Formats: sequence, C-alpha cells, structure tokens
Amino acid sequence: MKTPQEITKNLYSKAVSFLERPCREILIGGILAGVFVSLAAITSVTVCSDMSSYFGIGFTKLVFGIVFSLGLILIVLSGSELFTGSNLYIVPVYNNKKLVKKLVIKWCLIYVANLIGAIIVIFLILNTGILNDEIISSYLVKITDSKLKLTIVQAFVRGILCNFLVCLAVRVGEASDRVSGKIIGYIYVIGAFVINSFEHSIANMFFIPIGIILGAKQGLNYSWYTFIFNNLLPVTLGNIVGGALFVGTVYYIMHCRYFTNGDNCTMLKNSRSGDSGNF
Repeated sequence: MKTPQEITKNLYSKAVSFLERPCREILIGGILAGVFVSLAAITSVTVCSDMSSYFGIGFTKLVFGIVFSLGLILIVLSGSELFTGSNLYIVPVYNNKKLVKKLVIKWCLIYVANLIGAIIVIFLILNTGILNDEIISSYLVKITDSKLKLTIVQAFVRGILCNFLVCLAVRVGEASDRVSGKIIGYIYVIGAFVINSFEHSIANMFFIPIGIILGAKQGLNYSWYTFIFNNLLPVTLGNIVGGALFVGTVYYIMHCRYFTNGDNCTMLKNSRSGDSGNF
C-alpha cells in the first residue's frame, strides 16, 4: 500500500503526463469513458428499477451505488479519460502558469468526448427494446424529474460533493497496486456519492437526456434549457471545485514537500521568499 504522500506524488506525475498526451488519445479515451459511465448508469437502473418496493429505498441506493461503481472500474483499469477524474490534474499549473491553457483545452476535449460517448449509448439503448419495460423507463423518468427539480445552488453543491468523493475514490484506488484493492476502494467511495444523490456531470449526460426523451413519450415536457443551465452547467462547475480544489489542490499543498524534486513545490519556495503570487 502506498502512503498518502506517495499517492500525491504519483498523481502529480500522472498529471504532467496527462498534459502531454496527444489530443487524439484524449478524445478516444474520453468517448470510451462516456460509454462506460452510461453503461454503468443503465445497468444500475435495470438492477434497481423495482427494488425499493421489496427492500426499501436505503438498500436500493446501496445496490445502485455498488453497481454504478462499474463505470470507474472500467475507466481506470482500461486507461480511459473521465472529465471529473481529470480535475485532479490541475496541480502542475501551480508550478507553470503556461500550462493553464493546455489544461483547459484538455478538460474541454474530454468533456465533449464524454458527451459523445453518452450520446452513443443513449442512441443504442433506445434501439435495444430494453426501455419497452415500463418499470425501467418510468424509473429513468423519475430520476430525471428529481434532477431537474434541483435549484442551481443545490445542483452546484451536490456537484462539489460528488467529485470530492469521485476524486477521493481515485486516490483510494491509487493506494493499492492490486486490482482487487482498487475495486474495493472504488465501490465504497463511489457508492457514497450515489447513495447520497450527489450530482455527476457525465452521468447526467446520460440520465437526463434519456429521461427527457422517455418523458416526452409519456406527455411530460421537460426542458432542455433547464437541463443545460439549471443542472449540467452548475453541476460541472461544482465537480471542478470538488475535484480540482478540494482534492487535487488540498493534497498537493499537504504533501508537495515530500516530493523527491523540491522544485515541484512552488508554494513552499514562494512562502520562503515571501511571494505567493504563483500559487
């Protein structure tokens, strides 16, 4: 098991590597990650669509969280690119402001790629006949309805808490060199965000559009404007704050002095010289 300091150092190295990765690789990996999250979403819905009437809401949410962990397991073990996980990779910009533009471009590319992956799965699922099952389709509409009823502030805060946990899950998985250890870590932490109904921007790219489409067939006119501006945008911003600031930045501040190369710790150098402008 790696120490917390070693985890932070490894993630810093991965962040530097991420910023140098070719855009084509990022795009393909991002599409795959969008597919994996969407498949995890529909699998969770299929498993839990009628479970609460037999086992109660709490147990149903627990199972939903465990099944939904499939998404992160596939993404990490296959080497794909998820927008929320990439929020951890903000730390190199604290040492080199010139990397800000490159980071933003990579984030935007992954975000669009994840959206493409979600759209692909939505198209395929709509043509499988799975959603002819009224229990499953009604459950998806119910999920969409609850998400679109959130206020902007609620969506933003739930986005913060969601990616705080998602990025912590990545850190927990990084602690182990064994696949079994990584998976166990992912299930517990990812399960926490799902159980508490926190908001994940990429998952919502699947849940809400497919719910809007299914709702229209039931005479429910959900607004695409509400989806984009009252949910997706504030949730995305919340995800960035939760992952980039509350996990990536906080652990960097805590552990950068343990890095083998002391030059990586701009904050400490600046604090010694009395200049904190680069941080």
